[in-house]
Amino acid sequence: NTETFSFGVRQPETEADPADIGRGSRDMRDNFALLSARPGTWQRMPVYFYVSDTPGQATLNSALAYTRGDHFKSVPGYQVMATHFHASLVNRLQQLGSLDAMLPDFEVIKAAGINIYAPIDGGGPVPNASEHVKNLALYYEVARLHSDKNFVIMPNEEILSGDLSKKLGGHTDLLISHPVFWSQGREAEQPLVEDDPKYGKVYHLGSPADLIEMVHRENLLLYMPHPRSKGSTGYPDAIKDTSHFLDADYRGIGFRWGMGLDGSEQRLCDYRCLPLLDDMNNWIAERQTPAKYIQAISEVFQQGPGDDVYANNPVNYVKVHDLPQLDDWKSIIDAMRRGDYFVTSGEVLIPSYEVKGAGNQRTVVADVEWTFPLEFVELVWGDGQHTDRQIISATGLPAFGRHRFTIPFNVDGKKWVRFAAWDSAGNGALVQPVKLTNTATSAGDAH
Repeated sequence: NTETFSFGVRQPETEADPADIGRGSRDMRDNFALLSARPGTWQRMPVYFYVSDTPGQATLNSALAYTRGDHFKSVPGYQVMATHFHASLVNRLQQLGSLDAMLPDFEVIKAAGINIYAPIDGGGPVPNASEHVKNLALYYEVARLHSDKNFVIMPNEEILSGDLSKKLGGHTDLLISHPVFWSQGREAEQPLVEDDPKYGKVYHLGSPADLIEMVHRENLLLYMPHPRSKGSTGYPDAIKDTSHFLDADYRGIGFRWGMGLDGSEQRLCDYRCLPLLDDMNNWIAERQTPAKYIQAISEVFQQGPGDDVYANNPVNYVKVHDLPQLDDWKSIIDAMRRGDYFVTSGEVLIPSYEVKGAGNQRTVVADVEWTFPLEFVELVWGDGQHTDRQIISATGLPAFGRHRFTIPFNVDGKKWVRFAAWDSAGNGALVQPVKLTNTATSAGDAH
């Protein structure tokens, strides 16, 4: 019948594209993602059609509006932060002959609306003390050379090898508030800090306690970037009772799409990330340590034209009014320590969130903005042992909407609570958990 047609979507069997065979290093497509379908699950592959009688470009623009033109929207009072890129900045710039040469990564990141770019290259994976410190100096210089009033490179580091990494358990992201020099290894009589004639203070870290001491002295934060997977398989579960994990500056875990890419999930990283976020806050419910948080991470390598930054990188909207100055990322660290940020895929935004009231009767108030039709919002809470949730349908709200959700909440027996919003395409946003006390939450507890 020439008056009908069919349209289908399928998942390729392999990552290789036959059309690219023999074309060099990009034979394998960098952004390809195979689904991970757990046995017994119903896999959903939603497809949206945008039908219009307007000219082609206008129709494309209207369709792109659902992903904000593949651009993270600017929200007053917030900065858009993308973290955990294995970009090898120093090595690649050295190969180009100058640390101030331009890399395509910076341009594609800026084009996506990200203004805080936080790679985790640091001093490299080799725990040689002198080389590590030397490489850190070059890394910090790269951040200075390529940051400006509209774009900041925050040179963080992933501790992923060496004796310190083994003692910490899993991989560890070190988020810095200013340039800090350190190396792995500390001899029996060696002081924690020594003064280097070229670099100034240099920390020698032989144990998790040494790292925590440096974190406290220098105003730093720790996160486990890819929990329960890869080099962090079995963690943080295996370290949940250690003093370094329970420390207030070990803020939590990473959150990214590639973790358990599963078509049965209603929420992004619904299988691995979100249950662990809730588990952690049940673990520490009766302890004095603050709530544990989650930060969006990337886990991609170098970026260039054609790489889809918006689709593949969740981001953190950090509540910082102005971008920080060179060598000073304190405002970012302080906001993340307080939990003044939300995580999003970009389509759903939560610019305001608060737990109001005192006693058992509280009210959760959240302002939400979205593009795709919203599916539901939810309150998630724990009692120290179990996690429960209240799901509120939002299917009656139209696309491209805004709404202030005001949700009564009885805190009796509950130790913590968090809020999230998810659209019909599986995109979403979530705020950081709030520990519950017998008094009203302060500005530092909710945002």
